[in-house]
Amino acid sequence: MSELAKLVDDIGAAWNDHDSARFAAQFSHDAVLRVIATGEVTRGREELRADAEALLRAFPDLQIESKSTYECGEAVCIIEWTLTGTHEGEYIGIPPTHRSVELPACSIFTLGGDGLVGEEVIYFDAATLLRQLGALPEPADA
Repeated sequence: MSELAKLVDDIGAAWNDHDSARFAAQFSHDAVLRVIATGEVTRGREELRADAEALLRAFPDLQIESKSTYECGEAVCIIEWTLTGTHEGEYIGIPPTHRSVELPACSIFTLGGDGLVGEEVIYFDAATLLRQLGALPEPADA
């Protein structure tokens, strides 16, 4: 297992322990996290910690389950994962719906020059999340 894959495992454990400081500590001071579905870009360890705290307020029972990990050399790690939780606080402008979500996602992690995560890019289907939150109707044939 590469050092990057170990950092990624630690990130998942920090999420499941609801430890935003430990989550952010796995990233370089100037790391960038991009959430493609929402357009969010977070820069730097302090913003990462603050955004993690906001997500944990929105989903206080949040859990991350790793599905598959793909190592691409020592510098890139791709992970498929699922987020589960109950929407109990404001998230992306949506007030609490008290609905459960089960959101499949994928992250691409790149190792920074300091041996920590330099970048994470997260992909998920925004329509799936919005339907689960009740902010988007189910398809007519569902």
